[in-house]
Amino acid sequence: MTVAWLWLRLHRWPTLVAITVATAAVTLLVGDERVPLPSFADVRRLGVPLGHLMPLLLASAVGLHSRAPTRLFLVTPRPARPQRAVLACVLVATASVAGVAGADDAVPRNILGLSGLALATAVAAGATRSWTLPLCHAMACVLFGSRIGPGGPRWWAFTIAPAGDRVAWAVALACGAAGTLLFVVRGPRAE
Repeated sequence: MTVAWLWLRLHRWPTLVAITVATAAVTLLVGDERVPLPSFADVRRLGVPLGHLMPLLLASAVGLHSRAPTRLFLVTPRPARPQRAVLACVLVATASVAGVAGADDAVPRNILGLSGLALATAVAAGATRSWTLPLCHAMACVLFGSRIGPGGPRWWAFTIAPAGDRVAWAVALACGAAGTLLFVVRGPRAE
């Protein structure tokens, strides 16, 4: 058993792999099914592919796995920032593997954006509450993000945007980068 494997097990990485595999399987099987959702900004009902919402589960798992395994990790003689950088990269890369199962490029975009929001929430509120901001953002996108008329979703509603939307990609990448950077610099809030 190597030190890297022990470090991954301490951070509960095998459970994240299991969640990623299960989410990828569900996305492959029923990812194209449309989920009818109400919209306050539009008269008609909005149908979002289930594959666009599955990254919410992965982002929640990324945030929950960002917690330090024990209090001993707070007093290690090694610098914490490189360890948090490796942890953030491993968590987001593991969750992004499920994006390969997506039918379009909206799945990896949503995984990156929502994972960044989850990591930022882990810094502000703690890892066990890190699922709240991605959930609130996804629900705000569904309820208020659609635009009446042919304009498509609003610029900030990247979770319901079409697969090839460049503005949605830019917003999701900015959210992912900002959340990861904030996590590396500050670390998750102690609970």
